[in-house]
Amino acid sequence: MAFLIDDILLLPITGPIAGFRWVMKTIQNMADEELLNDQPWKERLIELQMMLEVGDITEEQYAVEEKQVFTMLREIRARREEIARAAAAARGEEEPESGIGIYTGYGK
Repeated sequence: MAFLIDDILLLPITGPIAGFRWVMKTIQNMADEELLNDQPWKERLIELQMMLEVGDITEEQYAVEEKQVFTMLREIRARREEIARAAAAARGEEEPESGIGIYTGYGK
């Protein structure tokens, strides 16, 4: 009962703080999604290929734009891998060995 009264009495103080935290967390999630979304860059690459095929851009312009697109795709992949490593570390999991692994389901 005492905790309920404390919560009610402190609501004018804790309410705005909790609301502000929620807004900031929502903004952070939206920014993360935007930074990790590679779909617009993939669509841009397809658009560039089509523009090259119909002659709207030259080979040189295509090469410059393609380089920018691949740079952004690499940055997004690096961000995703960093987030995955941080999440694994937060869960206490060991970092996987480098290289490609194939899970066959046999043995340990």
